[in-house]
This record gives sequence, C-alpha cells and structure tokens, in this order.
Amino acid sequence: MPRIIFQLIILVSAILLSSCQESPSDHSRKQSEPPLNQEKINPSDYFKNKLLEKPIHFLLLGVDSRGEEESRADSIMLVQYSAENRTIKVVSVMRDSFVEIPGYKHDYGKINQSYFLGGEKLLKDTLETNFNVSIDYTITIDFDGFATVIDKVVPDGIDVEVSPEMIEDMNFDMEPGENTLHGEDLLKFVRFRHDDNSDFGRVERQQEILLQLKNEVNEKINSIHGVTELPNIADTVMKNIKTDLSVGQLFTLSSNIFLKPVEDIQTMRLPVTDGYTNKQDSHAGSVLEIDLPKNQQVLSEFLSDTVPVNE
Repeated sequence: MPRIIFQLIILVSAILLSSCQESPSDHSRKQSEPPLNQEKINPSDYFKNKLLEKPIHFLLLGVDSRGEEESRADSIMLVQYSAENRTIKVVSVMRDSFVEIPGYKHDYGKINQSYFLGGEKLLKDTLETNFNVSIDYTITIDFDGFATVIDKVVPDGIDVEVSPEMIEDMNFDMEPGENTLHGEDLLKFVRFRHDDNSDFGRVERQQEILLQLKNEVNEKINSIHGVTELPNIADTVMKNIKTDLSVGQLFTLSSNIFLKPVEDIQTMRLPVTDGYTNKQDSHAGSVLEIDLPKNQQVLSEFLSDTVPVNE
C-alpha cells in the first residue's frame, strides 16, 4: 500500500511543478537540508545533487490508529529510489518480525511494536539498527486516509479475485471469484490475513493492488483528462498523509522523475524465504525469529544491485 502513496506524493509535487511560477517559499527552503560543505547553494539544487549522487531511501508506513493517539504500524515498507538507474525498489517488512528495538525494556519485540513505542523515529531507528540501512525520509498514512485516497485515484474500483474465506471474514456482500472493489473494500482486501497464507498472503495482495494502482497513476499523469483531476487528488493526498519531505523537496523530486521516468520497479520481502523460523515469545506472542545475517546480506544485495537504463 505505501508504494502507491509514494507515487501519489509525486502527483502532488507535479501539481506544484506545473502551477508554481516562482521558487518555493523561504519557509520551505529552511526545511531543506543545508549543504554539508556549507557553501551557499540553493536548497533545491542541493537536494537535486543528492538525488543524482546515490539512491535515497523512504520509510513508508500504513498505520491503523482507529482514532487512538497510540497506534501500530500495520504496513511497513522500505523504498529505494535511484534517479541514476530510474528504479524503485520496494521491501515489504513483515510486521511480526522479531527484532531488536533500541531502548525497549525487553530488548526484542515485533517490529511494529517499535512504532507503538516511539512513532516513526523509533521504527526508523529499529530498521536501521537491524538491517544496516540508512533511511532519508518517511511517509505515513492512516488506513482511513488510504480508502479516501484510493477512491479519488480509482473511482471505478479495481478487479480482484475474492476468496470464500475473505467474504466470510470481511462480511463482503458478493460471490467468490472476480469482483470490483472500491476504497473501503480494497482496504479490507489488502489487510485480510485469516487464511492459510496469513500475513504472507496479505503482502502478496498488497503488491498485486499496488501494481494496478501504479498503472492508474501513470495513466492520469499522461492523459489530458487525468491531469484535470490532479488538483483534487493532490488535495486529498496532502490531507491524509504525514511526511518530512518539504515542499521544495517534493518540487525537486517531481521535476527529476518527470524528466527521467522510472523504468523498473522491483519488490522483495523481509524476512526472506528460509530466513526465519516461527517462534512463541513470552511477551510478544507468535513471532518470526529472523536469521539476521542472511536477511542483511540479501537486502544489501537487492539494494545495491543496479541495472542502469540506456538513454
């Protein structure tokens, strides 16, 4: 689910790119990172240089708050964007992964527990500590916002295969087989996990939906009719997400992506196959105990493997 939010962020910045007749405000510039060498470089130029130097990493979170102040991260993804190679790599992290949580009294817990304990910052620190990655920015959306955004992007719905188990568990009023689902029902579809595939099946369904949503987003970007819908989509997205990307950074990111469109999207899952064991923990319950060295190695190879796009 968060991968489409990344695409929608690009849509929002596209609106800024096409409608702004001047540079981002001084306030936005102050939010941008200063150059390391302290030279007087325009922040947007600095961020653009950063994009071109090496891939950047986003932590994308789907959160189930249910109106509560403290909530858990229900969907966790690490996204790498490489401007040079025109690639996006998406790593879905199983929420029951049993990892070391910095500062946690029990030392280890489910990875989504870190969000409950310390929000985006602690979850970011937990991922960096366990998997040797460096995360640059975060994007968070509550699941209520997800349904609202999806209805804006695909008002006609998406065709998916619905199982009898899902119909019973989610109280769907439909027959098993291919059905067209909209916002709220699509949210249920990507969150369902009460079958033999459990959380693993849910990750697969998320990736299925995201690929279809990516095509819808690209179609809107490239069609005259779709462009007319962008202001409303942008407004809806910005009301339903939280990100530490500044307006100036969004502006620069969109400019780069439109000049050099993403050519390839790759996915993987953590923990990897044969890289975990099912375990019962005294305080965390049923968890996935990770073979950390193996998962670190596979993740490193996945993120570092580059296939440059021919001009």
